[in-house]
Amino acid sequence: MYFSTRFQLPTTLLALTIISLSACSPSEPKKEVVEPSAKMEFSDEIKTRQLITQVALGRQKADLIVQNVTLLNVFTQEWQPNQDIVVAAGRIAWTGDTGQWQGSATEIFDANEMWAVPGFGESHKHIESSYLTPEYEAALVIPHGNTWTVEGSHEVSNVVGTRNAEFWLAAEQAGSPLKIFPAIGSATPPTVYESGGGYYGYKEMHDFMQHDLRVVALGEVMDWSAVINVDNGGHQRLWEMIQATYDNRGVVEGHGMNLHSQTDISAFAAAGLASDHEVRLAQEGIEKLRRGIFLEVKHAAFDTLLPKLIEMYLQPCS
Repeated sequence: MYFSTRFQLPTTLLALTIISLSACSPSEPKKEVVEPSAKMEFSDEIKTRQLITQVALGRQKADLIVQNVTLLNVFTQEWQPNQDIVVAAGRIAWTGDTGQWQGSATEIFDANEMWAVPGFGESHKHIESSYLTPEYEAALVIPHGNTWTVEGSHEVSNVVGTRNAEFWLAAEQAGSPLKIFPAIGSATPPTVYESGGGYYGYKEMHDFMQHDLRVVALGEVMDWSAVINVDNGGHQRLWEMIQATYDNRGVVEGHGMNLHSQTDISAFAAAGLASDHEVRLAQEGIEKLRRGIFLEVKHAAFDTLLPKLIEMYLQPCS
């Protein structure tokens, strides 16, 4: 067999070459038969969202419709008159102009001349300092519109140890309407010289964050000396807790008492401490805001800080 007038292979060698090349050629992949998996059982959260989706579309009956209310829209910063709010399974399923929803409800409440606002919340609080458990706290604050609280638990944590999150979530699981979001106490123990019912390092903080999505943060890191000084006995434990929080995409709350200078505040922000509830001075608060620190302002700072902020934000941007 000729490939050209100048090149010829023996027939036997050509046959072997073809066989060898065929053996090296990739074979067609076998088509795998994919068996359908067992039907997944959805979580209660997903089931609730599936329900309220159908309610929003008017396909399923709602529990309640609040009609003719003036609604505060915090997304667009406007008061919207003549609004209806449709509720099912304890959730808002639909909002819009009065009379536009196409479904039906078990209960109808006429809220004409009333105003509706989203639930107020405490971004940092110590319910434990009042010696109340969450269900009794709920009885006091829910009537005033406080529907959720981030509980900075570092007192109970030194008593109940690894059952800290369990303690704060038990009331809601039993039916209390107040939502509690535990921020695990960084001061457990408060100093390296103390011991009690709890010790939190990396493993403990990681386990808390994995326990429940409502565990949202590492509570106020207040031992600033342990944060910045490597030779401090609490340095390793605190940074372990900070890393465990970041590894689980949580928030590290701060406690910036007496940190006034730009250097201290910059170091505070560099450490990843995202908030401060100890602001006293107007300029201190402004410097912390300028570095991205979330301020949880106490009443004691209202008279000095708030007028200064209003003055600043009324100025045109340059």
